[in-house]
Amino acid sequence: MTEYCRKCGAKLKDDALFCANCGEKVPNRHKYSFNKILFLAIAIAVILAVVSSTIFLTGQTQTVKVDNVEFELPSDYVKEPLRTDVNYDGNVKSSSMGWSNEDNYIEIGVTRTPGAGINSQEVASTLNGTPTKMLGYSGYYLDYGNECCAFVFGLTDEVVMIYVSDYDAFNDVNVISKVN
Repeated sequence: MTEYCRKCGAKLKDDALFCANCGEKVPNRHKYSFNKILFLAIAIAVILAVVSSTIFLTGQTQTVKVDNVEFELPSDYVKEPLRTDVNYDGNVKSSSMGWSNEDNYIEIGVTRTPGAGINSQEVASTLNGTPTKMLGYSGYYLDYGNECCAFVFGLTDEVVMIYVSDYDAFNDVNVISKVN
């Protein structure tokens, strides 16, 4: 859009603040430039906020505890409120909890014999899985076909079973430590 000086009628350059012919100040040019700068600053701020929140939220984890063993899961997993079991019959204590996100379900169970101790590797081996090493532990992999799969291993006097809806969900689990 071509603009002309309101005083002398000379053609103005697109970004001119003053008329090159007579020196008259061009009205509203500061507001237009300020609005462009303000819009650009807001756009950059929004882009930075989106990028930084994506970086911040990606890779965030949560620490969860099943009985006296801690695990780390991605923060997008939500605890299933109806999937928390604790059984204790005086000899054996068994606890399990479940979490899910949009893609997967993870259930972690811990069984132990308080005080008496158990041979956790021997108990894990009775499930007839395939001997394997996962998550930094030697244990047994169980494949339930299209339904799910599990990894069972011994941890001191506990037997830990990690049940996942998809094999790739094992990548979402990190065994942190046993809590005394």
